[in-house]
Amino acid sequence: MSKRKNHAETSGQLMGVVAIFVVAIFVVGVIIIFAKSLFSGVEADVPQGLDTATQAHAQAVNDAQASDEGGADSKQTKAKANESKEKTTTTKAQPQTKTVVEYAYLRVEPSPEGEGIICMSPGIVVNILSEADENGYVKASFDNNGEMLEGFVHTDYLQ
Repeated sequence: MSKRKNHAETSGQLMGVVAIFVVAIFVVGVIIIFAKSLFSGVEADVPQGLDTATQAHAQAVNDAQASDEGGADSKQTKAKANESKEKTTTTKAQPQTKTVVEYAYLRVEPSPEGEGIICMSPGIVVNILSEADENGYVKASFDNNGEMLEGFVHTDYLQ
């Protein structure tokens, strides 16, 4: 009789441990689901099937090439390039620039239904070419690795 009693107690204890384990897994799952829904606005997932724009660092590449070449010729070339930049910046009015703060579509038309040209990543600096329209879209352009792209982006995605 004592073997059956021991077996029943052991079986009951095992069932208790299994029940606690199952409840713990359930609670952790609910917490993860709640946290994902609570912080879903913070996630910045790239929409599937889209190329995202990255900011070209042409000046950094040019500086690196100049430092690799070395010598007085590259320093003179760099100084001349800086002088020409200063001349162009003083004669030309600088366009207003803004930074993309969330993944945002550059669109063909100023509308959410407008075809997406590219999905821009956070941190991209765009040139603002027009005032915001009644729907909140501005005409913008940016350098996508040497290719200038132009279209419309909603101001909610710019800072």
